[in-house]
Formats: sequence, structure tokens, C-alpha cells
Amino acid sequence: MIIAISHQKGGVGKSTVAWNLAIALQKKYNVELVDLDIQKTLTYTNEIRRNQTALKPLSIKTFNNASDLKTYIDNDRDDVISIVDLGGFDSTINRIAIITADLVITPVSDKNFELLGLKSFEAILSQLNELIDGELKVKVLLNNINPQKAKLDELKSFIEKSKHFEILDTILRTRADYDKSVKNGQSVREYNKEGKASSEIKDLSKEIKKILKLQ
Repeated sequence: MIIAISHQKGGVGKSTVAWNLAIALQKKYNVELVDLDIQKTLTYTNEIRRNQTALKPLSIKTFNNASDLKTYIDNDRDDVISIVDLGGFDSTINRIAIITADLVITPVSDKNFELLGLKSFEAILSQLNELIDGELKVKVLLNNINPQKAKLDELKSFIEKSKHFEILDTILRTRADYDKSVKNGQSVREYNKEGKASSEIKDLSKEIKKILKLQ
């Protein structure tokens, strides 16, 4: 089973979402992280985690070319959840991950540049639709949203105008715990289980399990 965290724009929080989601799901499922980000953020963070004896390191794989990724995907199993952190750029390797994923999640904030960046991603999805002769549906995750911003109707309306996007119910807001936790190789739930960030990640993992019908 493959979950792709994707957006052709960098700096939208893909690695943060992938990291926290993987640790949340790892408690019950066999999870592998696939680090396709050129910065290798997840790989380096996992090394920090490995040095914390109380924490279980994540299984992380990296691939340098599309052929190796395709081989990995061809061997995909239902009893393994692969969470793929795609780089913030358009490439063959990223496109393969998108069209083969069981679920594609695109984090996006309420910042104008990120919203406009969805237009470029929408064009990519349209091209991929023609290749697979189907209809790609991407789940948009409202991420890094100002905690003081209660009404998001205009933002949701902007996103839902596209036939390619559907908005997840869960909203991840700007929380200090994300930066604080990663310094120790932790997830926000490990760092501060009672925090608001922890609660939001818990909601996200529940929603994803429901979408994928995980037991």
C-alpha cells in the first residue's frame, strides 16, 4: 500500500507530514518511508532518532532513479504501508509515485504562493490522467494554517474548484511542537502527547486509515 505525499512546490511541509504520519502508523502497522526529497530530510532526521535508544528508528529507503522505484512499487504488499516523501519538483520518478499510489496527499497552506502553486500541480495531474486513462483524485491537506484563522470557507472553495482535488477533514495548524520534536528525532505525539499538534496528527492518521480501510 502506497501513500504519496506530493506537491511540485517545495517548503509546503511534505516531510513533516510524512514523518509524523509514519511514526503514528508505525505503532500498529509495518511502515516504510521512501525518501525521494533531494534534501534527504527524513533520512537525516532518522539518524538523530537512531541515536535515541528509547525510540524505534523508521525503515527508510531511497531511490536515485525511476527504474529502482518502479521495481520497489512492483513488489508492493498490502501488509506494508509505504509513505513516499516526494521532492518539491516535477520529475519522472515523482510522476511514477503519484500514478501508482493508493492515496496521494498534498499539503498546502493558506499562503497565496502555495495556493497558486496548485495550478501547476493541477496541470501535471491532468497530464497524468491521460496516461492512465482515469481520474486522479488528490487529497489536499490544509497544513501550517494560522491557529487564529477560524473561517476557511474561501480557501476550501478555491481548492475545490478543481476536479482533481478533494479536501481532507483534518487541518494541521502552525504549532511550535513540530520544530521542537524533530530536533530529537521525535514525532509531535512522542514529544507532547497532550499538545494540539499531537491531537491533529492523531486525527489525520484516523482519517487516512478510514480512507484506506485499514483495520
